[in-house]
Amino acid sequence: MFQTLITLWAVACLKKLVELITKHNIPLIEDDIYGELYFGKTRPKNCKYYDTRGMVMYCSSFSKSLSPGYRIGWVIPGKFFLPVKQQKRIQNISCPTLTQAAIAHYLKYGRYEFHLKSLRKALHTQSMRYVQAIISYFPADTKVSRPHGGFILWLELNKKLDAFKLRNEAMKHNISIVPGKIFSAGNNYSNCIRISFGKPWNDDTDYGLMILGKLIKKMI
Repeated sequence: MFQTLITLWAVACLKKLVELITKHNIPLIEDDIYGELYFGKTRPKNCKYYDTRGMVMYCSSFSKSLSPGYRIGWVIPGKFFLPVKQQKRIQNISCPTLTQAAIAHYLKYGRYEFHLKSLRKALHTQSMRYVQAIISYFPADTKVSRPHGGFILWLELNKKLDAFKLRNEAMKHNISIVPGKIFSAGNNYSNCIRISFGKPWNDDTDYGLMILGKLIKKMI
C-alpha cells in the first residue's frame, strides 16, 4: 500500500513538471540511463511519456544496461531536433559505425529483453545482499536507500562523520566509495556516501563492507 502511494506521488510529480515546462516553454533534458534497470513488474514512466508538445529531450544509453565500453546512446529531441542535430555535428562529426552495427544486430537477434530480465533479477538480489550487510556492519543510526532499480545505494551516516575523510581511509583498504558532497551544488551531504552494488556479491564484497563499517564506527 505504501509503495503504491509513493508510485502515485511520483507519477503526479512527473505530470506536474511536464505541465510547468510546457506552460512556460522551458526545454527539459531527461537523462534516463537507468530506466531499463527497474525491479518491479513494469517499467516506471518518465517525463517523455507525458510530453505532448516535444518539450522533453529524452536521453538514454546502453552503457548501464548492456556494456559501458560501446559508448552508444541516443536522444529523442522532440521539437528541438534541428538544434540538437547541429550541436551533434559541431561536437562530434561521426560515430563509430562498427559498434553501432554490432548493437543493432544484437537488438535484432540477441534477445536483449531476455538479457535485461536476467540483469534486473541479478541487480535486485545484489541490492538486498548489500543492504543486509550494511545493516549488519554499519552503525545503527545509518540510513540506507531502498532503490527500485539501477545499482546505486545512498547512505546517510552520523552527522559527525566527514565522507571525504572516510573515503581517504577506505582507499587505504582498496575500498571505493563516493562522498555525497560532490552531488551537491552547495555544501550539503557531507555525511553521506554513494555505494554501487553493481559488482556481483562475493566474499571480498562482504569483507569490504565489514571493513568500511569498522572505519565508520572508529571515525565517529
